Amino acid sequence: MTPDSPVADVVIVGSGPVAMAIGYAFTQRGMRDVLVCPAGSDDAAALGVFGAFGAFGGPGPGGGAVYRPTTAPALAAMAAAGIRLFENASEELGEDVGFRRCGRLVAVAAADPDAPDAGVGMPGVLGIGVRRMSPEEVGTHWPELIVDACTGFTHDPDAGYADTRRTARAFARAARRAGAAFLPRAPAVGLSARRDRITGVRLGDGREVACGTVVVAAGVDAPALLAPLGVNLPLRAVREVAVRVRVGRALGERPVLVDPSGHWLRSDGPDRLLVGTPDPGAAGADPAAHALAHLAARLPGLPDPVPEAVFDIRREAGPDHLPMIGSTGPDGLFVAAGCDEHGLGVVPAVGMLTADLLCDGASGRPDIPAGDFRPDRSAGILSPGRA
Repeated sequence: MTPDSPVADVVIVGSGPVAMAIGYAFTQRGMRDVLVCPAGSDDAAALGVFGAFGAFGGPGPGGGAVYRPTTAPALAAMAAAGIRLFENASEELGEDVGFRRCGRLVAVAAADPDAPDAGVGMPGVLGIGVRRMSPEEVGTHWPELIVDACTGFTHDPDAGYADTRRTARAFARAARRAGAAFLPRAPAVGLSARRDRITGVRLGDGREVACGTVVVAAGVDAPALLAPLGVNLPLRAVREVAVRVRVGRALGERPVLVDPSGHWLRSDGPDRLLVGTPDPGAAGADPAAHALAHLAARLPGLPDPVPEAVFDIRREAGPDHLPMIGSTGPDGLFVAAGCDEHGLGVVPAVGMLTADLLCDGASGRPDIPAGDFRPDRSAGILSPGRA
């Protein structure tokens, strides 16, 4: 590949952990002619892949959550594989990604008392140790918690969180050491195709990368890239806000706590918490004040909480809340989208599944069937004619 006329076998478009994990997975399959570039508005984030990565939404969706979703067996299998990688990141990727195995508690609202069983039954079949926990037991982990709105909790002891920026960097650096190339200052602004075959990626600096395969893993920017090729990707952008709050005493490491309202809490150092808000409300609302109000209602015993930083996070969500991974549109065009809402835990397996599909035409894991994530699994979602 020359700077003026770049050519690659595979171009991956995206700058977050999913794109970097896909690049890494390709290099683990022996592919070296792999190029990664950001998408459109993602160029500022991509500049940080080998630096601060500060533009990529602070702590990331869900505060960098690493857990096993209980909504689908294939997702749970993905996350189980991912947790193993996070636990061994220093050996696998060559650097620590800040993974903390602190457990995860999901509160169940009093209005939905049967939900704990729904959250425990399927993982039990899969051999996952998610179990029901009483409010009294939860009090040993979060003694300040007011639980009157909850009938119970599900507890995943193997869950936790990792640093989203460090995770993306670690995958990127490992991929680069294995031969992948990066164009952090040249975002993709369009895709080229001829006779129903992908031919290249157009860059913001006027160049075009000639290639036979493109993987679009660009999050909320993916639909705009795909639309000119007749591909309707039904992703919606979801805004999330995280507020770092300093409290008046050391709390230590505690399980991630997810409220029935979707708010989440996790440790962020000895005397700091991250407070996540899934829907920050109307424009102009003060997210720091919202976070303090939530803490006052749920953890009134915390002394002197003071907001220190606010992180505005974008993530994408699909119509059925499952990732879309596979081929679509012209031959040679692949997509990996809708992954953000399931946390960082699924990211390594998304990379592996994408590499399996492109290299072998099928998933290498029977417990992660590719058909569960076909982008065209719902009639009318994508361009017609794709099987």
